[in-house]
Amino acid sequence: MGAFKQFLSTDVTVVPFVVNKSFTFNKTTLSSSANAKTFVGWDIPEDYANNTVLYIPDQGYTAGAIYNSIKQLYYTNYISTPGQSQTPAPIYDYNGNLLEDYTTTATNARFYNYEQTTLFQTNSINYTSSYGYSRYYRTGTNYDDGRVYILSIPRDSFGDYINPNTFYFKFNKSGQGLTVTDNGEGILIKEDSSSIGIINYQHGIISLNYAFTSSTTDQNWINYKVNMTSLTCSFQSSRTIYETQYKCTLRPDEFNFSLNPSLISGSTDGTVYDFVTGSYFAPYVTTVGLYNEKQELLAVAKLAQPLPTSRTTDTTIVINIDR
Repeated sequence: MGAFKQFLSTDVTVVPFVVNKSFTFNKTTLSSSANAKTFVGWDIPEDYANNTVLYIPDQGYTAGAIYNSIKQLYYTNYISTPGQSQTPAPIYDYNGNLLEDYTTTATNARFYNYEQTTLFQTNSINYTSSYGYSRYYRTGTNYDDGRVYILSIPRDSFGDYINPNTFYFKFNKSGQGLTVTDNGEGILIKEDSSSIGIINYQHGIISLNYAFTSSTTDQNWINYKVNMTSLTCSFQSSRTIYETQYKCTLRPDEFNFSLNPSLISGSTDGTVYDFVTGSYFAPYVTTVGLYNEKQELLAVAKLAQPLPTSRTTDTTIVINIDR
């Protein structure tokens, strides 16, 4: 019997598994607990006089920079390219239903826009075919024409990605309500099933192309959100956890002696009772210690109940450590 036993490479296994968790936030906890940020983007020049912070002291970025960043990352292939040599004609099925419409899509572009679906998408706001989705991006310098509203959820809150079909966003202010859900394909839809924006599950970015009423005293989405009488946002996060599994195998002729002090007969030389040295003695395992190469104790595993060792077959104890 040895006091220590070395692990073999086959005794240590790293197993990844995915865990999910649901979150629900209200007006206050969305920014405090989730640490989510909201931004306004506007299709106006960077040096526009009122574009310094766009009336939003804590945004930290100009509205033009927000607008162009979102456009470059997620919409570049879906905005018409001036001077295209040729635009493919729309494609219809046998029943006359519109399948693909490239009239407002940059078919010659070669950017990567982090699409969440392989189905057809176009920048046409009126595209309602069941064969694809509208990936409309508002353009123009008027108040509502070129405004986009961004909700950014940090990775600490959503993990590896937001689970598709779990995002829900609803608010109400002065009778103006809006309910937004994702369709599992990276498209945000309203109550009437029409497209209202996109969601990138891996980035935690929600882009809303919604024309808020400009007659309200709140001239930006930040104040609009803060003064809402009700706001609910929920989603389900997904995170991969790696579990290290250690397989401790005790052969019939190993660890067949107990260190329990109650086995000592009481003599000063540490003599144990006679039955302890008998061939039928089988100790119980209550604790497993994991040591490094210097025989320094690193971890202790406690069994739920004492486990008797076998005199005829191997005894295997599996220790799982999450990291």
